[in-house]
Amino acid sequence: MNPMNWLILPALLALLLFTLGRRARKKRQPSSTQAAATSADAVFEGGSAQLFAQPAQESEPLAATVSAYPQFAAEPTAAQQELAPTHADQVSRQSDAPLLMEVFTARLRALAATMRLKLESLQGKPGTEEESDLVHKQLDLLNERTVCLETSYQEELACHEECAGFLARLAGNNPESQAAQTRQTLLHSASTREAEVFLDQFSQEPHSKPTLAAQAAVLSGRLAEQRFDLAPALSRYTRALRITPDNIEYLRLAGKLAHQLDQYDAAARRQESRVRLIERQPGHSAVELALAERDLAYTYLKAGRFDQAAPLYKSAMTALSEELGNNHPEMAWGWFQLGEMQESQGAYDKAQGLYRRSLDILESNLGRLDLQLSPVLNKLAALAMDMRLEKEALAHYQHLTAIQERYLPRDHPFLAQTWAALAQAYLLRGEYALAEQYCLKSLAGNENLHGREHPTVAKLMKELSHLCRQQNRAEEADQYHREAEAIRARLGQDRVKVTVAQDGAALEEQ
Repeated sequence: MNPMNWLILPALLALLLFTLGRRARKKRQPSSTQAAATSADAVFEGGSAQLFAQPAQESEPLAATVSAYPQFAAEPTAAQQELAPTHADQVSRQSDAPLLMEVFTARLRALAATMRLKLESLQGKPGTEEESDLVHKQLDLLNERTVCLETSYQEELACHEECAGFLARLAGNNPESQAAQTRQTLLHSASTREAEVFLDQFSQEPHSKPTLAAQAAVLSGRLAEQRFDLAPALSRYTRALRITPDNIEYLRLAGKLAHQLDQYDAAARRQESRVRLIERQPGHSAVELALAERDLAYTYLKAGRFDQAAPLYKSAMTALSEELGNNHPEMAWGWFQLGEMQESQGAYDKAQGLYRRSLDILESNLGRLDLQLSPVLNKLAALAMDMRLEKEALAHYQHLTAIQERYLPRDHPFLAQTWAALAQAYLLRGEYALAEQYCLKSLAGNENLHGREHPTVAKLMKELSHLCRQQNRAEEADQYHREAEAIRARLGQDRVKVTVAQDGAALEEQ
């Protein structure tokens, strides 16, 4: 045998063992907390207490950019990044594991592609605004989940395990029961649809015990939420709360999902109930209450109810400071949300200071290249651009790009957006060659995501035309301009065809 083969075989064996090892369900370790006896006054020193003064006027809140509790994200492997969606079915058929990382990653990629195609099919169609808005929300949540890939994977495995345990409890000693058969399907297939449907139906059966029915509704809702089928998931959480209205965890799930769907009034009702229930618990955790108050404050913030958000933030931040210390990451996310509140009211200088405070805490805990810094850097960079602080914006976008290029696959939409923003920052600084470099990267990413016939691609080609002209490359500038106009013309023709077809169908119905 060729000596080189003796080197290759152990490597292949190691790769096989690694893949098999991914089947094992990992138990998440609880994170340690840093205790600190810091007075409440120290949290708001230096005039920060003024942040809670009532604004003279309220403005519309900005859209949410991060979840309330960002998680640590593991760097995806090159194999995970390069998996094609079609590989999901192959791995699923070859494996008896409930869900391999490869299957999970490929499924998210396939779902993202499907959602983008759905958005493109809805573009320009009258009466589809609500549906398009929902798909946008689904895609935003999916993109966030792909950022924290390992954490999302472990959460889904934990949900599978909980569903399997619940089905085993229902099956008892009867291996022929529907619950037992559904459990076997869940254990030996990457698909969860059979389990989701069974649990949903069980939760609605009149003879089911109330506590079991409520738990089944929640588990079915969690499975639906993992498929980004958000409306049914929220409906099932609501059904569980009708059965057991005082369940704190069910209130948390329902409140969080309603917030993500911009249903702020419904979210606030759930979160208010959650806060009251925690307060009534004997010996309740001060940290648990503070986090629940912060969730409620964030919903008030997004609804523009700043007068209600401010005192809750003060209570939550004071408790977190006393229990965890001023340098804990939870404090960083509190300052981040307060920065959003100040920004939404036009207090940009205060918002900038709060975002910087959040960034300092995260960097001291996680280092400068952790993915959790991304939302704060993105806010700081965008705010600096609005304030015409181009040099500062450029530094933040460079920092953000370094982080995202380290962790995200090259076709991730967040990276394509950051490249475009960095190109714009370089353009404002007059650094045209660097602006062109990142504009080309964004163009390649968007073409990979959307194809060539897309408005974003046409817009980026217009930008490249301008950048080439600034560098005295008139021929290239003209070529980009022609390509951009051709794409826009074809997209316009497609919209006309859709409108004509819809009008024709309407006439036929009449």
